[in-house]
Amino acid sequence: MTDGAVAPIEREQEAVSGGHGQPGGEDALGREIDFLDRLLDEIIGEQDGPDLVQRLNAVRRGLPPGADELDPETTRGLIRAVGLFFQLANLAEERHRLRILRSRQRRAHHGVIRDSLGEAVERLVEGGRSPEAVEELLRRLSVSPVLTLLERLDDRRLTAPEARDLRRRLREELTVLWRTADLRSVGPTPLDEVRTALVFFDETLFQVVPALYRALDSAFDRITGSLDQGATGTRPPRAPAFLRWGTWIGGDRDGNPNVTASVTTLTMRTQADHVLRGYEAVATRLMQSIAPPAPAEGVARALAERLEADRQDLGDVMAGLRRRFPDEPYRQRLGAIAERLRRTRAHLAEDVGSPPGGYDSASELAAELDELAEALLGDRLDRIVWGELQDLRWQLETFGFHLASLEVRQHAEALSAAEQALGVPAQPGSRRHQPDEELPGVPGVTAAEVIATFRAMAAIQRRFGPAACHYFVLSFTRGPEDVRRVLELARLAATQVVPASATPGFVPATPELDVVPLLESADALEGAGPLLDTLLDDPEYRGHLRSRGDHQEVMLGYSDSNKESGFLAANWLLYKAQSALVDSARRHGVVLTLFHGRGGAIGRGGGPANRAILAQAPGSIDGRLKLTEQGEVIAARYADPAIARRELEQISAAALLASVPEHDEAVRRAASHGAPILEELARDARAAYRAFVYDEAGFPAFFQDITPIRELSALRLGSRPASRRGAAPQQIDLESLRAIPWVFAWSQSRINLPGWFGLGSALAAYRERTGDGAFAELRELHRRWPFFASVVDTAELGLGRSDLRVAEGFAELAAASDSQRLWRKLQVEHELSVTLIQHVTGHPLLEEAPAVRRSIDLRRPYVEALGGLQADLLHRLRSARTEVQREELVRRRGLRDGRGMYILPSMRMILTVESKKKLWRPCREARALGL
Repeated sequence: MTDGAVAPIEREQEAVSGGHGQPGGEDALGREIDFLDRLLDEIIGEQDGPDLVQRLNAVRRGLPPGADELDPETTRGLIRAVGLFFQLANLAEERHRLRILRSRQRRAHHGVIRDSLGEAVERLVEGGRSPEAVEELLRRLSVSPVLTLLERLDDRRLTAPEARDLRRRLREELTVLWRTADLRSVGPTPLDEVRTALVFFDETLFQVVPALYRALDSAFDRITGSLDQGATGTRPPRAPAFLRWGTWIGGDRDGNPNVTASVTTLTMRTQADHVLRGYEAVATRLMQSIAPPAPAEGVARALAERLEADRQDLGDVMAGLRRRFPDEPYRQRLGAIAERLRRTRAHLAEDVGSPPGGYDSASELAAELDELAEALLGDRLDRIVWGELQDLRWQLETFGFHLASLEVRQHAEALSAAEQALGVPAQPGSRRHQPDEELPGVPGVTAAEVIATFRAMAAIQRRFGPAACHYFVLSFTRGPEDVRRVLELARLAATQVVPASATPGFVPATPELDVVPLLESADALEGAGPLLDTLLDDPEYRGHLRSRGDHQEVMLGYSDSNKESGFLAANWLLYKAQSALVDSARRHGVVLTLFHGRGGAIGRGGGPANRAILAQAPGSIDGRLKLTEQGEVIAARYADPAIARRELEQISAAALLASVPEHDEAVRRAASHGAPILEELARDARAAYRAFVYDEAGFPAFFQDITPIRELSALRLGSRPASRRGAAPQQIDLESLRAIPWVFAWSQSRINLPGWFGLGSALAAYRERTGDGAFAELRELHRRWPFFASVVDTAELGLGRSDLRVAEGFAELAAASDSQRLWRKLQVEHELSVTLIQHVTGHPLLEEAPAVRRSIDLRRPYVEALGGLQADLLHRLRSARTEVQREELVRRRGLRDGRGMYILPSMRMILTVESKKKLWRPCREARALGL
């Protein structure tokens, strides 16, 4: 890129190769996969016999069996074996990524590697900013991920007993994984999902956050030349706590009636329990380590007064601490803090009343930590204050007493229906519904539950503070009246329009609210600017916004906009909406935060997050980044501390670099040339997509035949139904079908249609209009404009991961008379997209992403075998003439495991954090064996 713009962050090139004689099997990763593969074969042989191992080896050699060749038990076993191989390969690739990161850190000057916060700070200083100016920029930085180092043992030689124990531990864990059911017989509840997500906070993020801030603080030592003086940890930190976590888990009730006001309240209690246990553990550990003695007359006055208050409030506990540590006031104080935290947790999380001695708020604890810090500084214990105690202070500033802000989401139609049901405002001839009647068109939701949600938010704020639960995300916002309706219903929650008896446990009250319109449809995105203008011109709404600090947040939906308009058109709509919203907010003098609702899959806005951040519209970041971290992305990014820190550094560094004026100016210049071209491309891509998906009368039947969407809709993968309107699995409605099953269904048949369809037609039309020079111009645009580069490169990934050879087997399932014609149209569009995108990039598909290409090659024989089996089994299931035949086939052929669960494994499977931990260390130690 030129003209001062920050260059897009390049993909990390991590060598990925396979074992069992596949190319590259001699490198570290290949040896590790070979080692795990051999152990897997051994465990499978022990548990299921040698025949299954032979079948698996045939798959590795590219000789997949047909379903007719396998008995039911072998079918089930082969599917499970391939699935477990995917898990092990994913684990090995994660470890390989860490090896490369550490290698780069060892080679880099002061350990500063590309895309890190340290590099971002250095680049800003090299560009002419003073350290103080960078510090000011960081004070404005806010990065808000919202949830929907290991030791080196390479040079260590293991003794023979250690090697035997290592293999034993791996065999033990693989045996457990092999015998563990793939899927649930009972679907998870929302609280199950909450507890699963909290594992990542407990095991990773709580420790990673202060390490990230510490690395940023070290960067200031480098740019001021004080690194070798050990200044980090001996002075007040210059790195602010800029991370603010959020979560929808337990708060997102859009289309999920299982998430109730009670669930939301229990979610916050559970979060508080986890974070307060974390603080209590830290305080207890510090009590054991910060042990300098001090005579009574030498104790700082504020600390002495605080210890006296501890003696009065904590009674026997304090007496015990004084007996254990008679001349160690710091240990007494930290022990008292740990006890106060325990009592706070009992009150907030366990609802045991309000015992004396607990904390009323996180700010009260922060004040006590500041007091303790002053006493330690007076005792010349600076390193302790700016070391471990500062880490606790950073954790407290980031997580508070609530861990993550619990955001409530509901569909605009549900609120509209609730307002009508309550008769507010009264309409002539309308009937007022009872509060407990189900709302028309909103399955499982009542007006009482809508009002209870607002009352629950108010109750959470009273107990945990306003920051714990104040965002209300309004799905499918179409106009300003939708936003105003949220505030009106919140006001009614404090009245007796719905009596308190109809919302047991929640008294009438109005919460403090930040209403976040979620714009998802093409009409809503095109009207984003006028919508915000109308809201900000409304005196009543503007008064509300002033009470919220003149800060407006708007969420942009990547998933549903893609499903409606196709990949390219949706991305362009989102880009234009960002620009329009930025302009509107500036005109009205309002601080704007854009919330990016990106999923993990390309069809849901996925792709390299740091490159996407730098590709946003000029002025749309401006120090504030908020984005969703969804599904498998959470496990992939946050299960391991080193990977979690790397991911957080990358998105934070990108947000920092995207917030400087010279970046915006360079992007603005590139966009001024490229915008007319993108307008044409997006128009043609949307037309091609809509013509295929929505205008073809036979498409719904084609989609249901060529993908396992009906079977996926019956899976118990989560607490939320596949369709917003609760349609039965056999009645798939494209309009109400959620984006997640839409994208996942196409990935199961290896087509990945949401990640590329329409691009080929658009590029072909552009070439026809502009002639032979079209692609030279597009290549230059790809080089200069981060947005266009990000869109093209992400589509390249989607095309590279598709495999129409595997999809052929699914195409044969299409029974409708028009389906084969639609299949041929899909093939033509795919071939056109692959051919023309290579003209834009100037290289063969995935040539500049060898890590991705090799990862795909590693899995290809397994994916082809699994795809063939899946298509065969689906054909048998759907061909069964009676329900009895279907159930017998399901039972015998392994499409279910006898408990109603379809087995349709995805290429990407996720290990639990606990299983990863158990496998990780022995895998790491295996490197020392040279295996």
